[in-house]
Amino acid sequence: MSTVGAGVVGTRTYFPREEYQKRLSALEAELTSHGYGAMVIWQRTGGSYDRAGDVYYLTSYASQSSGQELSAGASQLGRSFAALLVRVGEEPELHICEPAETVDMRLVAIERIVGHEQNLPAGLGARLRELGIEGKVAYLGEDFLPLQMHRALVEAAPGIEWIAEEYLLREIKSRKSELELDLYREAGSIAGRALTKLMEGLIKGERQCDAAADAADVIIRAGGGFQRIGAATGPASEYSMWDRPLYGYSDDRADPGDFVRGWVYGPILDGYWLDPGRSSVAGKPSPEAKKLIEDTVELTEAIMAEIRPGKTPREVGIFGDAKAEKLGYDASGGAIWDIYGHGLSTFWLGPFIPSHGAVGFEDDHGLWNVDSKYHDGQVYTVETFLQQPGVGMASFEEVFIVWEDDLEVVTDTPMLFW
Repeated sequence: MSTVGAGVVGTRTYFPREEYQKRLSALEAELTSHGYGAMVIWQRTGGSYDRAGDVYYLTSYASQSSGQELSAGASQLGRSFAALLVRVGEEPELHICEPAETVDMRLVAIERIVGHEQNLPAGLGARLRELGIEGKVAYLGEDFLPLQMHRALVEAAPGIEWIAEEYLLREIKSRKSELELDLYREAGSIAGRALTKLMEGLIKGERQCDAAADAADVIIRAGGGFQRIGAATGPASEYSMWDRPLYGYSDDRADPGDFVRGWVYGPILDGYWLDPGRSSVAGKPSPEAKKLIEDTVELTEAIMAEIRPGKTPREVGIFGDAKAEKLGYDASGGAIWDIYGHGLSTFWLGPFIPSHGAVGFEDDHGLWNVDSKYHDGQVYTVETFLQQPGVGMASFEEVFIVWEDDLEVVTDTPMLFW
């Protein structure tokens, strides 16, 4: 067990260490209420961001690995992964497949870092046996934990019955602290400025990669990061969200009259996710294109106006479907994702607003959770997609904080660029 540099733990995390300790205490209370004494939360951050969320939220830890590296048998099994062991009433332990001494303790919020340089699941299993942990143990990460690793863990700790609990953190992450809300205001300002730069460049007919570079410059100079800067121009944008899925942008440019779409997407500030987007036209829009874009803005803002504490995403989705139909768009709608919005934290967060059939939506009360009620201080998005064959697809996404009396929009980018 390493506590290298324990005296400086958390001195350079974005939030004070007390903020992370409150989150861990809330998780322990949740575990107790569900009858668990322990939980393992998995993370993958090497070369990617999408599965940093839960462990990063609790500890501020991210791997230094280049990616999910190949494993030959037991060699380096678990590189880029981490496992946070949380026991009720005990100090949490972070288990990694890297030398513990390489972790800068100023950047993490917990003291106990355990390095298993060759086999993370086997090392974690041995620690669980050492602690005498048996029976039901909750875990989070079933949707991305490699089967190879899970097999090794089961072999190393045969006395444990692993129970998938993918949503134990959801309500905790939904209830933002004042420090988190302030972060979202700052991150929203950064994302908004970046998105404005991106859209201005696309509308002028600049190459997508040049407009994306200007947007990225805003984010990086503010000390933030992103998963992708997304862009789409021309006829293909009627069906495709962005031109190059791997990066989000290509070296194409819009011709006068072409649809353009821009999205700023990812962990904008300290791992907290924002994904605002806009649509417009390069040069002067045709009457049909202008109407499609303005209708989509109207739909977006109308759905936002329906979101208040006490209402449910299903109710908002029913309203959105009716509003889209009133505007003259059928259920096909051009939606790439069949949602009208979602919560935010260190990645997307439920509940989601169902679209194109919200009345009869069958909820499993898991990821979607469409019958839960909105509450004050919830960070949320509304996103819309409307398609007119032969004209284009307009799509928008706005990020805001839910309050009883009004919504607090955090992304300051114009909806219309004319």
